[in-house]
Amino acid sequence: MKTVTFIGGIAGVILAVFAYFSELNSWMRTETAMALGFAGYVLIITAIAYFLLSWLYQGSRDIEIL
Repeated sequence: MKTVTFIGGIAGVILAVFAYFSELNSWMRTETAMALGFAGYVLIITAIAYFLLSWLYQGSRDIEIL
């Protein structure tokens, strides 16, 4: 699952960068660039959220309960 999430995060970064450059250089319509950028941001946020929750879960398992 971590590999899939990592690949999704990298794909999100690539989509966001592509959308930025396409809007900067007027490669495609603005709506398409905004949609690609939004999809990229969603993938990035999802990957970050998964890794943070995974890290918190591992940390909570390591803490001894009084």
